[in-house]
Amino acid sequence: MESAPHEEFLAACVQFDVRPGDVAANTAAMQAGIEEAVSAGARLVVLPELWATSFLPHFDEELLQQAAAAEEELRELASSHRLVVVGSNLEAADGGVFNTARVWEHGDLLGNYRKVHLFSPNLEHRRHLRGDTPCLVETGLGRLAVMICYDLRFPELGRHYFHLGAEILVVPGQWPEARSQHWRTLLRARAIENQMFVVGCNRTGQEPSQRNGEPMSFPGDGRIIDPTGDILVAGSGEAGAIVAPIELRKVRTLRRILPIARDQRPMVYRQLFDATYDAALARSRDGELAGGDDDA
Repeated sequence: MESAPHEEFLAACVQFDVRPGDVAANTAAMQAGIEEAVSAGARLVVLPELWATSFLPHFDEELLQQAAAAEEELRELASSHRLVVVGSNLEAADGGVFNTARVWEHGDLLGNYRKVHLFSPNLEHRRHLRGDTPCLVETGLGRLAVMICYDLRFPELGRHYFHLGAEILVVPGQWPEARSQHWRTLLRARAIENQMFVVGCNRTGQEPSQRNGEPMSFPGDGRIIDPTGDILVAGSGEAGAIVAPIELRKVRTLRRILPIARDQRPMVYRQLFDATYDAALARSRDGELAGGDDDA
């Protein structure tokens, strides 16, 4: 007897060389990758971070319109192929531009996630507005949570999703080869500590750093990882789709065998948080009250 569709399905990372500002080429690569994923039977598809435009020093109105049109094409593919699709793109709002991941299910928008942690070494904090709201949505494929790239380095967000019962964490990324071991380790860590599937999609190709113009290489090493930390599939630098099965019963089984939700000590953690809150705030951008940017 086959499992119910929402209990067992195929997920895919669609990886490609995201060309800065070339929305037409990036849209074509997205379309080809999704068709490949669909041909393999995938029902959940994750794209790279800023898949339509990549990172740029500025965004004019024409580019923002092109990015919005590309997102509409993605929505139409999600509708026509009956997919859940997530990939971050530009979002013009509140007088600036967010790096926003949208969760499409069969063409319907289930949620937006604006990147919370902006990667200051590549000057993201100068180009984008910061988000401040997590994104956890109920899909026909399970309870799905979203991070974007640098968010992986901040376990607080993953733990928040764990407390709310997330089963799948998706992570669109642009993580360079120079720190690829961090990406691979952090994806596994978020899966293990939160007992959930993690689908992390990383791009291929090269582009210059926004800080100093030096070339950065991207290894196309996306991964789909199960709640025990086993790597079900890993990209090897080639453009296209990598696909692996998601079995949601693994989440429930592991959470029953290793009951970290029951054995946790939230009263202790609250004391620890309170003891370090002032120091953490003082060292953070949230704590910058006035006086400019130390990276200026």
